[in-house]
Amino acid sequence: MTYEESLKYIRDTAAFGSKLGLDNIRNLMSLLGDPQKDMRIIHIAGTNGKGSVAAYLLSILQTGGYRVGFYTSPELFRFSERIRIGDEEISPEDTARYASMVKEQADRMSEEGVGHPTEFELVLAMALCYFRDKGTDIVILEVGLGGRLDATNVIERSELSVITRIGYDHMQYLGNTLEAIAAEKAAIIKPGGRVIVWPAGDSVMRVFRDECSAKGAKLHIAERPEAGAASLEKGQCFSLCGKEYSICMAGLYEADNAALAIQASDILRERFDRISDETVSDGIARTVWPGRFEILSTSPLIIADGAHNTDGAEALATCLERYFGVKKVRLCMGILKDKQYREMLEVLLPYAASAIAVEVPNPRSLKAEELKEEILSVRPELVVRTAERVEDVINEIKKPRQDAVADIICGSLYLVGPVRDQIIKMISASHPPRDMGI
Repeated sequence: MTYEESLKYIRDTAAFGSKLGLDNIRNLMSLLGDPQKDMRIIHIAGTNGKGSVAAYLLSILQTGGYRVGFYTSPELFRFSERIRIGDEEISPEDTARYASMVKEQADRMSEEGVGHPTEFELVLAMALCYFRDKGTDIVILEVGLGGRLDATNVIERSELSVITRIGYDHMQYLGNTLEAIAAEKAAIIKPGGRVIVWPAGDSVMRVFRDECSAKGAKLHIAERPEAGAASLEKGQCFSLCGKEYSICMAGLYEADNAALAIQASDILRERFDRISDETVSDGIARTVWPGRFEILSTSPLIIADGAHNTDGAEALATCLERYFGVKKVRLCMGILKDKQYREMLEVLLPYAASAIAVEVPNPRSLKAEELKEEILSVRPELVVRTAERVEDVINEIKKPRQDAVADIICGSLYLVGPVRDQIIKMISASHPPRDMGI
């Protein structure tokens, strides 16, 4: 297959839908030689913060001189973001090569009547084969959904399991209580393994302790950082266990994500001797993770944040409170209809001077008019415009904000990605940098 044909094949496989379970991925990996069995892996689950923690760990390990495979999802605007070694994304040629390799075995599975792999399973298999062939020292795997039945849980052992903040999301698959959701995440813990978790309430922590006890795993509970100075221009500082750190990302929640990655790296030091205090502090200081309270433009001020569930909305609201105050921003929002959109709106709308209701370029999206009605049911006095396409969003952003001091693009990564892409293209064609010239 060519590069274009391989991407079409992967996208067309989405027609098979999403199917939780490990039978298909086990069959597929077996046909491919089970490359994951020889890998040293960091496995990351959680409701929010997985991608950021993975990015911090990638930077720490790279700074220490390790060759790191990196698998994450979804991409913001380019497929190759999902499969990387360090900062280098998989090439078009390798995408075509590994898609063809995986397709051959997926077709064999279909012919034998054992079921066709999902899109996520295909891409994961491509990534694991790619990492094997490229000789990585360690691989970072981000769970797609849940943990117990997620395809990434095909691995049988890991160097470290990392579980980030637990919150409400994907309840139709994971359960309606935090304890049930935590149990799904905790299933990535391996027998005799090591895990570090972000602190949670007693009932959730009991789930983690019970899982570790049953599997003979070592449980580490992360400590929370102490916040320091923070600004949109310079990022923020925090202290952890008596040491001072700085990060360039302005989202206040990123201090927690960085702190979890720092403490995860402390555990990894036992087996990876090139991790030092210096590589940790330098690694987190240079980490950038797109679409997480990311400043896209300073004139006008435009910020993109991937908050897509209630906990994410609350984290974003904390940032809006700190940097702007109430009724000061124009919220450019698009939300998938299977999310807790009412709760998200109740959290975020107090900070809005106006809003743009957007239809996300995803079949699961709320229609723009539906979202507008939901917004007005919470804030009837609010001026709300609608946008059905990414181009419409850009046109709306160009219009005067009235009393707003910033545009906040949020609600779904499927919205943040394409809007971010268009804004960055406009900025790259204008001067000075980070200025849209409007």
